[in-house]
Amino acid sequence: METVGGLVRYVESLAGHALHSDEGVLWGSPEREVAGVTVCWMGTADAIAYAGEHGDDLLIVHESLYYPYDVSLDPQSSPGWEVWPVNRGRMGGLERHGLTVLRLHGTLDEICVFDDFAQMLELGTAVVAEGLAKVYEIAPCTLDELVARVKRCTGLPALRVARPAHFRPPIRRVGLPWGGLGLFANVAYQQSLIELGCDAFVSGESDNYGLRFAQECGIATVETSHEVSENPGLRHFAGMMAEAFPDLTFRFYENACVWEMK
Repeated sequence: METVGGLVRYVESLAGHALHSDEGVLWGSPEREVAGVTVCWMGTADAIAYAGEHGDDLLIVHESLYYPYDVSLDPQSSPGWEVWPVNRGRMGGLERHGLTVLRLHGTLDEICVFDDFAQMLELGTAVVAEGLAKVYEIAPCTLDELVARVKRCTGLPALRVARPAHFRPPIRRVGLPWGGLGLFANVAYQQSLIELGCDAFVSGESDNYGLRFAQECGIATVETSHEVSENPGLRHFAGMMAEAFPDLTFRFYENACVWEMK
């Protein structure tokens, strides 16, 4: 039977490098033998319950398991985090269902998550790229037409849009701050896309500071959501693993968009 460590070694072989420092087993042992696996964007209470109810051994998550973000890398940074209700609830669910948790973050971005966001948006091949900073060329369109395209591709009925005051269409080149790269903490990534020559962003998750950064640069932003931008790649990854390990059962749990507009 395969172990968690064996799955990790396979993922590392796909990426061509060892897991990043924020990745790896967060709960349980890498020596755990595995028969069933649930893959999800975040190990929420619902995702943990889903994996447990299906009798799986391993939960593969993309995002931080606990709050504050990545607190497990520096547990002393926020004393008492272990007893916060969300963290305590997730730990209780993992213990109750006997699950092991493996986090695969940037490595999966490289393998499929970023490219699958571009594929969902029907963007084809990047015309310029520096690592995971990529710009895509589209038929010239207005911002409203780009919004309609993103709605159609994602199935979201409403989107947040930040339009610069003096924005002038047409839009010809699009950059993708997927996941959380539209957030203020990641504006350096936005700057790299601007330097590659884009007119608009289709982001995963953005915030006020991030949107204002792009706006002052004259770049329009269409926000989808963190999970919506990454779920297609995680679903794809579950399928890749099922093909590579046919004796194991892989399921994908979809963390739905957490907000709605009324």
